[in-house]
This record gives sequence, structure tokens and C-alpha cells, in this order.
Amino acid sequence: MRRVGALPIRLEMVQLRRLVVLACALAAPALATAPSAAAKTCAAYPDQAAAQKAHDTRDADGDGIFCEALPCPCLSPGAPAPTAPAPKAPAVPAPAVVLGRSQALHPVTRRSGCRTHGALPDRACTPGARFSRVTRAQVCRPGYASSVRNVSSSTKDGVYRAYGLSEHYNGATGEVDHLISLELGGSNARANLFPESASPRPGSHEKDRLENKLSRLVCRGRISLRFAQRLIATDWLHAR
Repeated sequence: MRRVGALPIRLEMVQLRRLVVLACALAAPALATAPSAAAKTCAAYPDQAAAQKAHDTRDADGDGIFCEALPCPCLSPGAPAPTAPAPKAPAVPAPAVVLGRSQALHPVTRRSGCRTHGALPDRACTPGARFSRVTRAQVCRPGYASSVRNVSSSTKDGVYRAYGLSEHYNGATGEVDHLISLELGGSNARANLFPESASPRPGSHEKDRLENKLSRLVCRGRISLRFAQRLIATDWLHAR
């Protein structure tokens, strides 16, 4: 009687085991393919660097680099995220050069009927003029003369007319020259301009050499800027 009563119980246990095995078999594929709740897909990131920084997608080949199919910017495995460059400080403009007004060494008493005296200008028309606040530090800076040169063609034409010249010089034959050169702080005013011929010598080219010599002496501190201005304006021929 005991064996007969035990048979139904054994049958029930066998059926229960079969049901458990069947349930596990059905659940296994779903568990194998379902992604973890925390994992994201590569489509959630714009580039490799963003995916590498997040570190929450699947690394298919196990090389430590996530979402290798995404475009760069890229990061190497374990590299920190790139930092934004520090903003550049705004450029500070160079201080403006303060030269002051044009100041004639003597009053201009004639504006027409001017006559040159050999290689020297008419002092009534061209007494020489300088910038009132120019300094040695300014005139000795490389490129100073070209930065302040400002004599228009119409101004040159007016200088030729004032001196009664119809022929204009071309540089080789002469020029409209600054009596006090720009390198020595001279201004671009009419009071500092005169037509200077290259011949007979000494002429415009010899005066150019004197200007360079005086400029070197000024910048070396051998003579003062004001002394050089008076020297070349008074009689540059004897200043050589």
C-alpha cells in the first residue's frame, strides 16, 4: 500500500521539474540578449570622445575604446576628456605716438617769390619746422620716419610754385626735401619743405648722408635732438 501511495507523488515531482526546466529554457535567450539598464548605444553620442568620456557603452573588441565607428575627436583608452582652451586676453593696443603740433623755428615771412641760395633754402619761406613734442626715443625707433611721412603731391606742387620752379625733380635729380629731416623730428609743414637739387654738389644726396650721420649721433646720445635740429636748419653745408 505504501508503494502505491508514493507513485502519484513521484509523478507530480517529475512534472514539476519538467515545468521548471522548460521555463528556464524559455527565459535564457531573453536574458542573453537584453542590454543592461545602464548601457547606452553609440547613437547617443556625437563622436568617439564623448562616448569614451561616458564609458557606458559596449566595447565590442575589448580594446578599451568605445564606439570606434563614430567620428573624431577621439580619445585613447583611459584618456581624460579634452579641456577647452583658456580664453585669450584681449590685445592691448600700442600707445599712440604723441608728436605735438608743427612748430617753425622762425616765422614764415614769405610764401611766394622764394629763391634757393645754392643748396640752401630761402629762410623767409623755409625756416624749418619740427614736431613740438617729439622725443629722441620716438625718432630713434625703427620705422619712425616712414610712419610719420605725409607730404601730398599737391603740397609738393605748392612748394615748387613758391620757389618759381616748373620742373619737378624725380629723386635722382633732386627732391622736395624736409629741411629738418623726419629722422630728426622735423614736421611735414610747408615751413619745413623746399625744392633741393642733386647738382651741383653738395646737393640733396649729400644732405641725406648728413641727416643719417646726425641721426646716429642723436640716437647714441652724443648730441641732443634740439641741437641737431638747429644745426641742420641753420646751415647744413657747414654742419657737414
